[in-house]
Amino acid sequence: MVRDSFTLAHVTHEAVEHLGGIGTVLCGLITSPVYQQVVDRSILIGPTQTREHIDPEARLGEAGQVLYSSIDQIDRKNLATRFQHIESAFNIAIVYGTRRYHVPGDDRTGEAEVLLLDVLGINLDRLNAFKWRLWKTFGINSSEYEKVWDFEEYARLAEPAYYALVALLDDDELPCVLISHEFMGMATALQAILDGQERFRTVFYAHECATARHLVENNPGHDTMFYNVLDQARRQKLYAHDVFGDLEHLFRHVLIKRAHLCDSIIAVGDRTCDELLFLDSQFRDRPIDLVYNGIPSGKVDLDSKMASRKMLADYSRTLLGHEPDVLMTHVTRPVISKGLWRDLKVCHNLDRQLTQQNKTGVLYILTSAAGVRCHQDILTMEKDYGWPRRHQDNYPDLVGPEQNLYQNIAAFNDGHDAVQVVLVNQFGWSQQCIGQRLPAKMTIADLRRATDVEFGMATYEPFGISPLEPLGAGAICVISSICGCEGFVRHVTKGQGALNVIAADFTRLGGGEAGNTTINQLKAMTSQQREEIEETEALLVADELMRRLPWSQTQRKALIESGQGLVADMGWDQVIEEGILPMLQRIVANDRKS
Repeated sequence: MVRDSFTLAHVTHEAVEHLGGIGTVLCGLITSPVYQQVVDRSILIGPTQTREHIDPEARLGEAGQVLYSSIDQIDRKNLATRFQHIESAFNIAIVYGTRRYHVPGDDRTGEAEVLLLDVLGINLDRLNAFKWRLWKTFGINSSEYEKVWDFEEYARLAEPAYYALVALLDDDELPCVLISHEFMGMATALQAILDGQERFRTVFYAHECATARHLVENNPGHDTMFYNVLDQARRQKLYAHDVFGDLEHLFRHVLIKRAHLCDSIIAVGDRTCDELLFLDSQFRDRPIDLVYNGIPSGKVDLDSKMASRKMLADYSRTLLGHEPDVLMTHVTRPVISKGLWRDLKVCHNLDRQLTQQNKTGVLYILTSAAGVRCHQDILTMEKDYGWPRRHQDNYPDLVGPEQNLYQNIAAFNDGHDAVQVVLVNQFGWSQQCIGQRLPAKMTIADLRRATDVEFGMATYEPFGISPLEPLGAGAICVISSICGCEGFVRHVTKGQGALNVIAADFTRLGGGEAGNTTINQLKAMTSQQREEIEETEALLVADELMRRLPWSQTQRKALIESGQGLVADMGWDQVIEEGILPMLQRIVANDRKS
């Protein structure tokens, strides 16, 4: 049976707010014409706090329209007959409506339904009965994790979300494909497996493997240790618990370890597939669909590149006192998995080589641990001590991980002349966000177009859309070999690689050690041992960058043409056509009633 259209329900913490990678994926999917041709209804499901005293029309965000809200006595579509018995049975409140999506700088738009549930006061008898079923059927001991709200909230969401979906859907829209985006939707998926196998098909969308992230981030050897251990363990048919012991105290691990029960699993990168197969032997015989994320593909030519580049160069002259020859950026979050210290190691080697050529460079690290600073605070810091070139501790300036990051940057700047690093601890890129010294018309799109180099040498990066965002603008994107986007580049270039992409391999053990080092020796890797490997790789990356950096307009044009050719084959339309649509056809064709 080949279906012409599908109903998809996405369980996610980004049903309303665009907070990170999942929100970017949802926007890419929902605004794609290919997705819109085959998906009749997209329903985003998540928790909410409806008892906050806000404008009812704001509950679904700026681009949302509330059609039903029991807390606000709104019912514009006569939905009370569908929802009230569920609200009463579970002692919850429901908000339902629509949300518009728009891709910045593009004319793509889309719409999704949004179903939010306030589960704070849920009927505990019903909740405990559901948790007992999770234990009896799937071996999940909820009592171990119920004090952790990230677990408890989505456990509470599961049953009422399932019944609200059943109430919303007509028979001809079934089976509905219920997609758990990361661990957040797994309890709802398990509820659908328990009671809705004729009505639903379930998919686990692995934007990461939480177990792998934990092991990478919490070991001094980071990715250098973990992926060498992973590869050895898989050859020896060993699994996570064999190598790293009991991980059942990690609730995310406990939930995603049951993802093999779903009808399909989507992994966003090659390494994510490997990580899932490492979780448990039961993943060996389950379908894992490798579906890369789509990459933005806005049109850029040499003139638009140079116009944006001039704005960033002018701003750099204002901050540094000279116009750098090489403009570099890293737009990211200030978390350990982003490997920001590796940027400085590469820049250390670039500094020497640029000095020899009488050239200079600047790296802008755009990251924030405190959200968006207000305009007045930005103006005050800019005037008082020259932010963002210089910083001071404590809000509205440096907070949390920004403080240690700036200490390392300041030490780097003191010891280098050709390359300087500027920490911009702010979201956004405009005069409103960055201050009066920024060119008046400059935007974040200009920043992405302007850069010659975008860094993204993460220790853990299941895919990594951000490091490839400037690809179409002719940037050289420096990523880690463990990034999912590296596999996508290999896929579209048929293994040939690309002029615009350098993959740094921080898992490469020197001196033939890879074949002679045991799993236990790898697990004992120290931060010093990892740093020695990083320094060797950073030199190789810097050498390769110097070979590829454009010093003429002809070279810049060639990089733009190369980047534009790549992103033309890496968009969401291709991803859906090649990966998601065949998966949907396959699992919906599995008629469980037969």
